[in-house]
Amino acid sequence: MKRFVVVSLTALALFAAGPAAAQTAKWDQAKVTALASDLANSVSNLQNQLQNNAQAGNPFMEETVWQVGDSLGLLEFEAIRLQALLQSGKGMKQTLPAYKRLQQLHRECQAYTGQFQQTAILTPSLAKAKAALSMLSAYYPPQPALTE
Repeated sequence: MKRFVVVSLTALALFAAGPAAAQTAKWDQAKVTALASDLANSVSNLQNQLQNNAQAGNPFMEETVWQVGDSLGLLEFEAIRLQALLQSGKGMKQTLPAYKRLQQLHRECQAYTGQFQQTAILTPSLAKAKAALSMLSAYYPPQPALTE
């Protein structure tokens, strides 16, 4: 179980290690909406995958698994919300709060770096999520770095 938790936290590290790039691209509603859809699809069901893994029942790692699961659930919710806002025609200014929350959750996930090992179940989805969030950052103003 401890190995599972280490694997899962490492998977979060992949997502958490994304760059905080500056706005470098002119707003393109169709491209940004497609990237938000990619992000939402990549984080969809990660929380359930984590909780339903047979190794998640280890009582020594239970609290950590639930904390990571909660963060994954919040990421999924906010990614779906951003996608819905963009699909409804909202632009950069209207979707900036949702994007900022995604970036904040991204920074918070860095706290789990090194506590989990990556699992084959989570790795592909988190790599796709990291790539989508990184590409989205080109269309939004830069966000602050994590401060302790």
